[in-house]
Amino acid sequence: MVNLRNIFVIGLFCLLFFSCKQTEETEGITAEITAAQMEGRRAAGIILGPEWKDTTKLQMALIEAKAKQSQYLIDGKPECAAVFDSTFMSTIRTVNPTLAKKLKP
Repeated sequence: MVNLRNIFVIGLFCLLFFSCKQTEETEGITAEITAAQMEGRRAAGIILGPEWKDTTKLQMALIEAKAKQSQYLIDGKPECAAVFDSTFMSTIRTVNPTLAKKLKP
């Protein structure tokens, strides 16, 4: 006969195992999103740093920022790409609203 206590213990073990696995996955996703936010702020800082007298250099810096965002999409992390873009634009919008209007119509 099947002992109900054994079934309960096995069920509890399975529940704990899957719970721990979900926690690890959630922590990993949270770390990736936090890294994307930091990268977005850093990319915005590069754009906001100097006064751009040469628009070609500004365009190159913007292309590099877009390439970083695109890499998240290539890596299959669309939520990180969205966080990068959102953080990048909100940082620029906060520090230099005039530039932000020129970047996104």
